[in-house]
Amino acid sequence: MKKKTHGLTILMLKTHIDDPSKVVKDLSSLDSADVALGSVYGKLYFKQNPSHVPSWVKLFQPKLGTMLSSLFNSGSSALFLLKSGTRYFALTFGYGKSLLVADCYEENFGLRVVLNSVDPEKLRSVDVQSLDAVPLNRRNQASVATNLADFGLDIEQDLIYAATGQPKDLTLGKQLTGKDILKISIPLNIEDLPVLLDKLSIQYEAETYKGSFAWIDHLSEVRTKSLIDTLNSQLTNKIQAKIFDKTWLAVPEIIEWSDIAGFKYQKPKQGELHEDISWDTYLSFLDSDFAHTVETFKKHDVLAISESSGQPIHAWPVYRCIYCELSYDGADYALNSGKWFKVNSDFLTNLNNAINLIPISTLALPDYHGNDEGVYNESVHNGNPNYFALMDKKLIVHGGGHSKIEFCDLFSLDKHLLHVKRYGGSSVLSHLFAQGTVSARLLLSDPEFRKKVNEFLPSPYRLKNISQKPKADDFEVVYVIASNNPAASAQELPLFSKINLRNNANQLQMYGMKVSLKFVPVTTVV
Repeated sequence: MKKKTHGLTILMLKTHIDDPSKVVKDLSSLDSADVALGSVYGKLYFKQNPSHVPSWVKLFQPKLGTMLSSLFNSGSSALFLLKSGTRYFALTFGYGKSLLVADCYEENFGLRVVLNSVDPEKLRSVDVQSLDAVPLNRRNQASVATNLADFGLDIEQDLIYAATGQPKDLTLGKQLTGKDILKISIPLNIEDLPVLLDKLSIQYEAETYKGSFAWIDHLSEVRTKSLIDTLNSQLTNKIQAKIFDKTWLAVPEIIEWSDIAGFKYQKPKQGELHEDISWDTYLSFLDSDFAHTVETFKKHDVLAISESSGQPIHAWPVYRCIYCELSYDGADYALNSGKWFKVNSDFLTNLNNAINLIPISTLALPDYHGNDEGVYNESVHNGNPNYFALMDKKLIVHGGGHSKIEFCDLFSLDKHLLHVKRYGGSSVLSHLFAQGTVSARLLLSDPEFRKKVNEFLPSPYRLKNISQKPKADDFEVVYVIASNNPAASAQELPLFSKINLRNNANQLQMYGMKVSLKFVPVTTVV
């Protein structure tokens, strides 16, 4: 007899779980039944959920009164726990996943099974989060099964967190979808489940994925609550011990520094106004009423105070402003914009080695006074007007979408393109690095863009023969970063900023351009 096809939703429980009943919520409210599958026994937990009036009924009630009062929605929840080898699995039905306690199942079980099982040439969709200046979650879908290259992913900057594809072993069905959960649809009887789970265990433990998808191990978001709690505890210990290496506070998004009078913690009308945020100023704000804990960091806000109105114009939880790198249990982790990430140690070593190869510019630049980037750029120009052309805020309208592009902040007679930014969190610096690459690409590839650039440049600085592609190695992109830390260096940048810097530097070097860094100290005018 032909077997009926069933859609299954499968989770693998964590290795330390030896009593599956401990992962089930509210056992007393559930019915249960033992299920014998040959020599293996599983346990089914189930319940009928309360019925309720469909939400759309309320839309028609004013016109139809009680006519629809007999309509109700109801659902069921079921959870089947079964052991395969040394591991327990949970199969969920209806709302069954809600019956599991938090943090009891393996993260990325489904994704790992999919990447170990699929034909790399037959992917259907990939869900990713970018590490760009503005992180984006997106689903890339193909109309036909295809390879990874056709999805246009940047393996250096895209975190893959779910995938769908066709398995090489068709006994696993025509299509697999995986994240934490594995979704599979195959013909089977219930007696076939132990064999299926044995096969999925093998696929989970395999390392086949490293042949085509090894880069997914470079960086991954930590989503297990218990591990997040442990890492937060490690962070708290560092702060309480005043060990501030590889941890600092930074503004987490791009702001108009020209309208920033300073920063306050928690109360806009009280407390001291600070030029920038730091552990020193924040911890001095805390008194004995506040413990140095993550709960406090999440409860307190950093307020950016407007120069013009004296009112807060931005507010972020202190926790979101924290950057921290630490090691725990033999692994490396980074906290960025309120999320912890696990970092592969080899990847981190290679990244740091690549960053060390980016030269430091020999240009002589003044210290950065105050908050206004525009004022600083003017001071550089005014200090050497025969060498630096001021291009700050001279936006070039270009492209079909009428994008506004800044060629650079300052352009030198020796063809240095200076892009200047006050130090901030990953998104701030990532925006800076991307800005330099976009401008350079258009400079080399687009005569119309070169023509528009020349309209802003003073005569001695203008590009020659704009109809011809310029020699790339005549130009040098200089990323100028103003920092409160007088010992600032590329190695002190946040992890994601270093990733973006390396990738943009590689892109510029592929164009044939030179690229360098310049750190200038921020000093307070007395």
